[in-house]
Amino acid sequence: MTIENHQTTTATEAVAAATPVAVATAASIADEQAVAVTSRESEALVRLAGVILAVLIAYTCVLAEAVIVPILIAALLGLMFAPLVRALERWHVPRPLGALAAVALAIAAGAGAFLALAAPARAWIARMPRALEHLQSALRDLRRPLQAASEATRELGKLANIGGSEPMQVVDSSSGMLAQLASAAPTLLAGMLVVLFLTFLFLLHGDALLRKFVTLAPHLRAKRDLVQATRQAQHELSLYMITITLINLALGLATAAALKLLHVPDPLLWGGLAALMNYAPFIGPLVTACVLAVAGFAEFTAPLQALAAPAAFLGLHLVEGQLLTPHLVGRRLALDPVMVFLALVVLGWVWGVAGLLLAVPLMSCAKIIAERSEHGNAVATLLSR
Repeated sequence: MTIENHQTTTATEAVAAATPVAVATAASIADEQAVAVTSRESEALVRLAGVILAVLIAYTCVLAEAVIVPILIAALLGLMFAPLVRALERWHVPRPLGALAAVALAIAAGAGAFLALAAPARAWIARMPRALEHLQSALRDLRRPLQAASEATRELGKLANIGGSEPMQVVDSSSGMLAQLASAAPTLLAGMLVVLFLTFLFLLHGDALLRKFVTLAPHLRAKRDLVQATRQAQHELSLYMITITLINLALGLATAAALKLLHVPDPLLWGGLAALMNYAPFIGPLVTACVLAVAGFAEFTAPLQALAAPAAFLGLHLVEGQLLTPHLVGRRLALDPVMVFLALVVLGWVWGVAGLLLAVPLMSCAKIIAERSEHGNAVATLLSR
């Protein structure tokens, strides 16, 4: 009995000694599970806050289009002309005069393009009624198979209006195209003045803003890296914007020359449209081809002759997109096509035509800056091809 009592006492003491350890282990496991649940809830809240913030930013961009778009255009022009102003400053030209010369160069380029395209645009507007008659006659054969369906639709409409009120007649009281352009001219002129003034300010005080950002860096190495990254990003952005602009200009001139050989009226106008819309990949060339098809059917009655204009443009665009741009821009600055299309859709929905034209330059800027940033690898990988 003594030995049995001693064994029972020993077992009881072992169980009593092991109980606090088991309790502590269970408590620690419960704490870990609670921390994991709290961490997942925090991540979910952070993601929800990110989605809400993105929606608010998009809504703000829609409301503030008149403010944001001129700032973005001025920033791109400032990046484009910054190396020129810096080079003039190295040649002992005062920075205000260099910035003024860069703005004057931008004004001269815009005025030259406007004067070159104004006369063909006026000629096209004056010839538009006759061109629309030609287009209607060319599409008349296509409308004939649909007449039966149209008549059936009208009969259904008459049946639907039996016993009802008289159909309401809508009178189009909108002004003509010239009147609309004249009414929009003051707003457009004010926007251009804002862009030019902001560009001058960015060129004049860009280095001062950079120095302010450098002072916020925590140590000397970070200051040096920030200056080098900013200088390299400015150089690459300027080179990219100038290269893309020259490529689009060459495409526009080649399109104008091809249309002139095809005897399409106002070839310079359509060449300018092709150069401008080429800033928006996928959508821009498609819109240009559709416009050229409409212009071709408006001027010519033969289908082959009418389709020769968009076919010539698409051939030139194929050469530019597959050979010229990859060779001059380089693979390192190539963007992912899916991300480009998404940016075109989103910015086109937010800002219309201005968003379509700004989408690719803004994505290129974001990619170049992300490659130079310490924490931008994810963004650079996402935007790269």
